Amino acid sequence: MATKAELEAELKELRTRNAQLEEDADQNLKPDAEAEPTAPRKTTDEIRALLEEHGIDLSKAQAVGEEAVEEFGRLQKDYPITALLVAFSLGYVVGRAQG
Repeated sequence: MATKAELEAELKELRTRNAQLEEDADQNLKPDAEAEPTAPRKTTDEIRALLEEHGIDLSKAQAVGEEAVEEFGRLQKDYPITALLVAFSLGYVVGRAQG
């Protein structure tokens, strides 16, 4: 079993090493942040133009989204427990994908 003095010495070494690593990380991040300017945000018109360039019709995508919401509303009225299970499952999958 380690003595208190040994543990304190090891803790001191770890703190010194941690401080050195933090200092190295700060030095490595500063040049990168200055070298890369942030990209300007695209406006909705620019995004819409890019989508049209690639053959994507935004109105169709919005219509599909509205239909999905209507379908889920009907499912919720007709089969409330099924809708609850679907919502829970979707939330679980999305949560696991992000974590």
